Amino acid sequence: MEPLARTAPPVPAAPESKRGNGFGTAALVLGILAIVFSIIPIAGFIAFVLGPLAVIFGVIGLTRKFSKKGTAAAGLILGVLAVIVAIIVTAVISAAAQSVSDSLNKEHKIGYVVTVTGKAHVSYWTEGGMSTEDITGNWNKDVTSTGFSMGSVTVTGDYANPTTVTCEILVDGQSVAKNSGSGTSAMASCSGSSSSIKK
Repeated sequence: MEPLARTAPPVPAAPESKRGNGFGTAALVLGILAIVFSIIPIAGFIAFVLGPLAVIFGVIGLTRKFSKKGTAAAGLILGVLAVIVAIIVTAVISAAAQSVSDSLNKEHKIGYVVTVTGKAHVSYWTEGGMSTEDITGNWNKDVTSTGFSMGSVTVTGDYANPTTVTCEILVDGQSVAKNSGSGTSAMASCSGSSSSIKK
């Protein structure tokens, strides 16, 4: 009787090595590009395309079996961050543009106030150019202007008699310039703009 031949125990199968993840790599590249574009004004809209693509490829890469997941997870996170950053940057730029537009189209009321103790001559600025008037007592004038508004007024007293003259410019009710002079041919000059208004 022949002895039974010993059989070797079965060799366990080697675990399948993890393969590269093309979807994960694509997600990572798209995520990086999306983040870069998300912080660039105007070009940020590209992040609204690349970010979601990075998320989609990242999700696909994470669900693939026997594939490395690191690049897919990084791409997914970068895609989500890119969209969030792009939304914030777009909102900030839109708010700034709206603020500038409102400022450029805002109507301002410019008031010129002149006090004198005798005869005087007044020159003042309007949107149509310089205007002049001869006055014998206190004087004021209101003009309206749109956008960035500048005002200028000069008052000159009588050449023959000593006088005291003062000028003041009000923009939207706020005093932005004031000056005075006295004596023969007394002169006072004021200038100001809408940018001088205290917010």
